[in-house]
Parts: sequence; structure tokens; C-alpha cells
Amino acid sequence: MEDEKLTEISMKGAPPCGRCHMLVARYAPQVVATTGTYHRECYEAWYFGHYGRRPSLLAGFNGDRHRYQVREAKAA
Repeated sequence: MEDEKLTEISMKGAPPCGRCHMLVARYAPQVVATTGTYHRECYEAWYFGHYGRRPSLLAGFNGDRHRYQVREAKAA
């Protein structure tokens, strides 16, 4: 069998997910909140379980298409 050359990907500096504690890949869909960085799936599952509906997220733009931000509730 021939040696397969794998491209090594450095995960150095990648933040861990606040829910599952796995590293969040650079181009994976992720949510940036005031409490940390999460996989989008982890954050949506937690939010749905807690509030019973999907979260309202702001999509990233330009180079950050994979990064979403939590839409903060207006202070009343």
C-alpha cells in the first residue's frame, strides 16, 4: 500500500466549544457569544432545550461567513 500523504492541520489556538469541549475548527459553523465560542449545533441544541425555540443569530459577513453572533435582547 502506498503511503498516503495527509495534510497536517494545526488546531493550535482553536477555542474549545463551551458545550462539548471539543476544539472548534476554523471554518466550522460557530457561534460567538459573550460567554465563549460554540459549535453552532451545540449552541442551537442548548438554546432549544432551554427556551423551546431556535436562537436568533446574526450571520457573519465578508471573511467570516462561518461565524454567527448571538442577537442580544433589547434592554427594556
